[in-house]
Amino acid sequence: MNRDRRKGARASFDGWVELTIGPERRLASSVDLSAEGLGLLLAPPHPEAGAAVESEFALPGFGVPLAVPARIAWSDPDAGRLGLTFDALDLAVAELLQSAVAGRFRDG
Repeated sequence: MNRDRRKGARASFDGWVELTIGPERRLASSVDLSAEGLGLLLAPPHPEAGAAVESEFALPGFGVPLAVPARIAWSDPDAGRLGLTFDALDLAVAELLQSAVAGRFRDG
């Protein structure tokens, strides 16, 4: 998926995302969030598009971290950016993500 083809509402999201890629764990910085995925900053090397990853992050104003299975949607190693598409989500997690994108959670 090309990042210019992203669908759905997105919200700016500045936070840490721990990625588990096979046996490797890496820390990425989030750029934006939608109910369908995340935009991230991550130093290369990047996993290939379609690779399965586990993402773990806390939503703004919501201290409990979420563990969400995802796939690499697109990657731009030269820019240090990549996008995740969430795999099938539990209904409660999907609702939390939609609420975060709608701005219902705020810090402070």
